[in-house]
Amino acid sequence: MNKITKRQLIILTLGGFLSYLLFGIYDSMRGATLSSLLGDLQLNYASGGTIVMGQYAGYFAATLLVGILADRIGPKFTLVLAAFSLVFGVGGYSASSGLLPLIAFIFFIGIGLGSLELGGCNIITALYQEKKGRYLNILAAIAGCGAFVTPMIAGLFLDQGISWRVIYRIFLFIAVPVAIYFVLLKNPPDSRNTGITQREAKTTPAVSVRFRRLGTWTMNFSNFAYMAAEIGTASWLVDFYQNVKHFSVMESSTSLSLFYIGITLGRLGGSLFVDRLGHMRSVLFASVGAAFCIIAGVFGPDAFAILASITGFCYSIIFPTSTAIISEISEGHPGRTLGIFLAFGGLGGMFGPWIVGIASDLLGLELGMALNCIFCAAIFISVFIVKTNTSSQRTEAL
Repeated sequence: MNKITKRQLIILTLGGFLSYLLFGIYDSMRGATLSSLLGDLQLNYASGGTIVMGQYAGYFAATLLVGILADRIGPKFTLVLAAFSLVFGVGGYSASSGLLPLIAFIFFIGIGLGSLELGGCNIITALYQEKKGRYLNILAAIAGCGAFVTPMIAGLFLDQGISWRVIYRIFLFIAVPVAIYFVLLKNPPDSRNTGITQREAKTTPAVSVRFRRLGTWTMNFSNFAYMAAEIGTASWLVDFYQNVKHFSVMESSTSLSLFYIGITLGRLGGSLFVDRLGHMRSVLFASVGAAFCIIAGVFGPDAFAILASITGFCYSIIFPTSTAIISEISEGHPGRTLGIFLAFGGLGGMFGPWIVGIASDLLGLELGMALNCIFCAAIFISVFIVKTNTSSQRTEAL
C-alpha cells in the first residue's frame, strides 16, 4: 500500500468507524420501534415482517451490486451512496402511514445500511492489511455500541409518549453530518486491490480449488442462516417481552439493548480467544449456545426470560469469525467475495423476520421466536460440513 500520512490514516479510519456507528444506530432502531409502529398503524405481525423484509431487500441489493463493483469503485463512492440513501429513506419512512410507502422507504434505508457495512469494512481492510482481525473486531464493537444505546434512547422516548417517527428524525442530526464527512473523504491508497489475490488463493496449502468454491458457497448459506437468526430474534424481541412476558415498554427496550450489549462485549472478548480455539470450532459452540438460550428464554420459567436477550452474546462472534473463515477458504476478488457473502446475509435478514412474523400470527409469538433455533441448526450444520471437508483435505494432502 502507498504511504499515507498519520493525519490521512486517522481521517480515513474515523470514516470507517462512523460508517459502522451509523449502521448500528439505524439497524437496531427498527427493532426498538417496530412494536410501536405496528400499534400506531394497526398492522399485524405479518405486515411487520414484510416491512423488515423490505429493509433487507435493500441491504441485499446494495451488498450484491455494490459488492460486485467494490474492487473497482472504491469505498468512498460506497459510503456516499450509503449516507444519502439512508437520509432519504429515513425522511420518507418517518413520514409514511401506509404499508407500501413504508416498505418502499425502508428499502432505501436497507441500501444505506448494506453500503455502510461494505464501505467501512473495505476502508479498514485497505488501511490495516496486517492487523485486519483486530480492527474489524473494533469496527464490529463500534456498531454494537450504536446498537445497544439506540434502543435505550428509543425506549425512553416511547415511554414518554413520543412517536416512533420523531425518534427516526432525531438521529438525522448524526446521519447528515456523517454524510458530509463521507463526501469529503478520499479513497485509501490501493483500496481497490486489497485482499487475497488469485495467485495467493491458488497456493493456499492443503485446500483444493473445488473445495474452496464449495466451502465458500456453504459459508454464504451459513451467513444467510445467521442473519435470519439474529434479525429474526432482534426484530421481535421487544414484542415478545411485552406481549408474552408482559414487560413494560422501558423494560423490553432495555432487554433489546442488553441483546446488543452482548453482541458488542462478545465480539471484544471473542477477539481474544477465537484464534486459539479455532474459527470453525468457535462458530459451532456459539450456534449451540444461541439455540439453548432461545429455548430456555422462550419456554423456560419467567426467571429465565432474560436468556432470550443473552442470545446476542452467543450470536456475537458468529459473523466476524465466519468472515474470517470465508477469507481463508475463498479464492481471489476479495471485494466481490465479501459482497456476495453479505448479500446472502441480506437475504437471511429479509426472510428471517418475515418467517418469524408469519409463524407468530399462525402459531403464536413463542413458537415464532423458537423458529430461530432452526436457523442456528443451519449455521451449525453448514460450518460442520466445511470443518469436516477441511480436515479431510488436509489428511489427503499428507
